[in-house]
Amino acid sequence: MKSYLPYLQNFPDEPAETYNERRAAMLRQAIVDHPEDELQLLHQLIIFVAVTEHKDELPVLAERLLTLDTEKKFTADVFIILARYYNEKKETSKSIEYYLKTLDVSNDFEEAIIELGEVYEKSSDFDHALKIYEMLDNKNIEFGKEDRYRFQGNVYIQKKDFDSALECFKKALDIYPGDEDGWITDSIGRTYWHKKDFIEAMKWFKILLDKNPDSIDGHYGMGLCYQDLGDVYRAMHHYTEALKTKPDFAEVYNNIAALMINFEGEMKKGIEMLEKAIANASVETNISLFYLNLSRVYSKIADYDKADYYKTKYMESFGFDVDFETDDDGEEA
Repeated sequence: MKSYLPYLQNFPDEPAETYNERRAAMLRQAIVDHPEDELQLLHQLIIFVAVTEHKDELPVLAERLLTLDTEKKFTADVFIILARYYNEKKETSKSIEYYLKTLDVSNDFEEAIIELGEVYEKSSDFDHALKIYEMLDNKNIEFGKEDRYRFQGNVYIQKKDFDSALECFKKALDIYPGDEDGWITDSIGRTYWHKKDFIEAMKWFKILLDKNPDSIDGHYGMGLCYQDLGDVYRAMHHYTEALKTKPDFAEVYNNIAALMINFEGEMKKGIEMLEKAIANASVETNISLFYLNLSRVYSKIADYDKADYYKTKYMESFGFDVDFETDDDGEEA
């Protein structure tokens, strides 16, 4: 499907916010000056308004464009912009409605398929996600068949249906046996790890390391397997190798902390590793786990103030407000 959105990526060398605002203002004036070009100008205006502080205008502008666009030239673009708008506002049902409208207009709109699938996944509506990802298997979508199995494999992981996940990932590998970036091979190894078949998992992680001895995923996967097998020395080796390439790998610090504490009894070093995990956590990182682990460690060494502090941080990471009761002097009870 031909989309008219990509040219937005070509911003000039100035703050995007400034450019978007100025461009939107110019387009508003152009519509007044050239009403004969309203459809094309309105389409461009909607695109720029979508990335400004005036997003709440989008439904009204979209309604006007949809009335004018009798040939449905820009309809799919407008529907996906509205879908993203409502998704950002956390109005999931309306977001889904507009993603589906997008796909009714164009069933090979790759971005709409993937984004709708992700919306379903976030809502834990895995069956609908699986069905939507089937739409990637379209001759008009480059690598669509392979991506279908990649995305469906991830959904099956979330469903804890590891056999179906393996089936999907292996189908993706059949389609793309080169697997230059190693993503499919790593996914197969991780799935065997989820199945607790650590020996089979290590075979796949070794394939990654044979292709690239510095593979972060290969070393991390091997570390996970050796850790679960109780081989502390080899687990530490692979985690250390992963950190050489990715020194901000938060999950590795968390796992090293577990080795230090559970196998070596090194509480202080374990705490240092957990603090590094928190310091290096990204937006995608499950930082809640790090807070919980720190709370547990401090409880073990009877530092209950810090244990309570990190338990509070753990709760706050899920969006809960935690207030301690206080006595009349304002001290914690």
